[in-house]
Amino acid sequence: MSLYEQIKADLGYLNLTAAQASFATLAEQAKLEDWTHIDFLARLVAEQATADRDRRLAARLRYAKFPFRRTIEEFDYDFQPGVDRKLVEDLATLRFIEENRPILFLGQPGCGKTHLAVALATLAVEAGYRGYFTTADALAKTLVKASNEGNLATKVKAYTAPTVLVIDDVGLLPMRSSDASAVFFEVVNTRYEKGHPTLVTTNRGLPDWGTVFGDTVVAAAILDRLMHNAIVFNIKGPSWRLREHNGLELAATDPNPTKGR
Repeated sequence: MSLYEQIKADLGYLNLTAAQASFATLAEQAKLEDWTHIDFLARLVAEQATADRDRRLAARLRYAKFPFRRTIEEFDYDFQPGVDRKLVEDLATLRFIEENRPILFLGQPGCGKTHLAVALATLAVEAGYRGYFTTADALAKTLVKASNEGNLATKVKAYTAPTVLVIDDVGLLPMRSSDASAVFFEVVNTRYEKGHPTLVTTNRGLPDWGTVFGDTVVAAAILDRLMHNAIVFNIKGPSWRLREHNGLELAATDPNPTKGR
C-alpha cells in the first residue's frame, strides 16, 4: 500500500470521513497550486471541521423541535412598526443568554410573537447553545403524565436542561388542573435558578394569568420568575394570517387585480 493510500485509509479508520472524501481532490489541487505542507494540512482539517460543525448543528436543530425555521431578517417591521427593531437586533447578539434575561412576547394570535421567539432561539442553537421549543399545553400534559407515572424528574430535564427554552401560546388553553400549574412553575423556577433564559409567547395580558393558571398565587410566583430582569414586547399590530387571508379574498374578488399598481 502506498503512503497516499495509507493516509486515506487512516483517515477513514479515525472516522474523519470528510477529510478522507476530500483528500484526493485537495492533494491534486495542492500539487497544481504548489501549496506548502501546512497549507494542505490546514485545508484538509478545515474540511473535517466544517463537516463536524454542520453535523452537530443539524443534531441540535433536530433536538430543538422548532416548528419552522425563521430568521430575524425575515421579520416585517413595516407591518408591525410597534416592534423595536434595535432591541431585536441587540437580542440577536445573544447577550440576553449570558445575562439570563427572560423574553416575553405579548400580543394577539398571528402578530409575529412566535416568529421572533423561534428566530432568536435558532440563533442561539446556531451559536452552539442547546435550545428547545414547546407549547405551554404540551409541556403541561407531558409533565403531568410523567408525574402520574413516577418519572417526572427525568422528563422535566427536557425543559430545564437546554440553555434556551421557548414556551409558546401560554394562555391559549387554560391549565386543566393544579398539577399542570405546578409543573409549569417547576420548569420556570428551575430555569430561573439555573440562569437559563426562557422565551414566552402569550395572547393573554399578564393580569389574566391568574385565570390561565387557575390560581393567582401560582400565577404570581411564575410571573415573579419570568419578569425578573425580563424584556417584554407588547405587540399590538394586526395578524399576519388575517392579512394573507384578506389578500387572497381581494385577489379572488378583484376583476382587475393589476389596476392601480
